[in-house]
Amino acid sequence: MHNHDCNGGFDKHGEAWRLEREAKRAAWRARRAARHAGRGDWSHFGDPKFWGLDPESMKQWGMGAEPSSEVAELKAKVADMEKIIASLSERVIVLEKLAVDDERRLAAEIEKLRDIDTRKS
Repeated sequence: MHNHDCNGGFDKHGEAWRLEREAKRAAWRARRAARHAGRGDWSHFGDPKFWGLDPESMKQWGMGAEPSSEVAELKAKVADMEKIIASLSERVIVLEKLAVDDERRLAAEIEKLRDIDTRKS
């Protein structure tokens, strides 16, 4: 009447399905590997000789070793922002302590931070 196997008799079919699935996956991996092998090596795009450029023309196009003024300006801005972030992080730590702890010694930490800010300015 009823099949009382643990999987209802599907164990035999499940193994065949699993083997077929693995074969399909292996075929897909082989096709993918063949597609990717056909892509080749892209490293030649970084070679100036590929583009027919000499060192002078590379500098002209902004590809030289010397960073442009825009890059230097951006690096300076990032450095300033990092200093500001560090200062704000210290202030957040003190404010968190103030919110949790009511002791007077925190006033000394606040004064210390004020002294640091006046020295930086």
